[in-house]
Amino acid sequence: MSSCAPEPVRSTMQALTRGLVKVLGDRLVGVYLGGSLPMGDFCAASSDLDFLVITRGPLSIEESLAVELLHRDLLRRYDYAARLEGDYAPAGVLVPEGTSEPVPGCERGIFLPKVGEIMLSADNIANLREYGMVFYGPDPHAILPAVAPDQVRAAVREMLKLGPVAPESAQDAAGQILNLLRSGCALERGEPATKSDGARWGLEHLGAEWHPVIRTALAVRCHQVTPGDAERLGKALPELYRLIQERFLH
Repeated sequence: MSSCAPEPVRSTMQALTRGLVKVLGDRLVGVYLGGSLPMGDFCAASSDLDFLVITRGPLSIEESLAVELLHRDLLRRYDYAARLEGDYAPAGVLVPEGTSEPVPGCERGIFLPKVGEIMLSADNIANLREYGMVFYGPDPHAILPAVAPDQVRAAVREMLKLGPVAPESAQDAAGQILNLLRSGCALERGEPATKSDGARWGLEHLGAEWHPVIRTALAVRCHQVTPGDAERLGKALPELYRLIQERFLH
């Protein structure tokens, strides 16, 4: 499955995997890539590399330091390394809801040895189990728990409760808007959805006044930004949040 990834993604993930094999040896269970790419919605301009590393037991202090150095080296050598977003989870803490306790993670290519909250959720597990690309280890069905549709919906509702974050750019606003629409799609289907799925759902289920916002968000996702996009999308974001929250949380 990993051979289907575009070259920059494949080389980055392969380098990560080689480094982890050296650091962890037989304590490495699996390396998987989920997110948009295996679902056929990868955007070369903006998509993250959402990965999961499964280990036998938690990382030791020495292993955590070695993994941190590995990620630093990847950031120097691979452009796509800054897109790495993921979790390092012992096999024993994986549950349908994500993990039973916080685990080390990676944000924007930087390893975070101590994370104060659980980051993996049911929709992440469902995505990785059903679509995950294998770079090391067994098929994800053999190692990840099954996730029920209502568990996916519960995870998405919890994320919806958080509300919007003030966007830093047009791309940030577009990402939040498309994630909101993806949430609506996932809540109706009870399974993971892509940003493109969410956009299609929004064009079908929301009023025509939202169509320009959705199309602009899709264009900005591909870095097709025009003057005023940041302001327009930034103003639309809180209103869209209220609309989606009213539809699914009340």
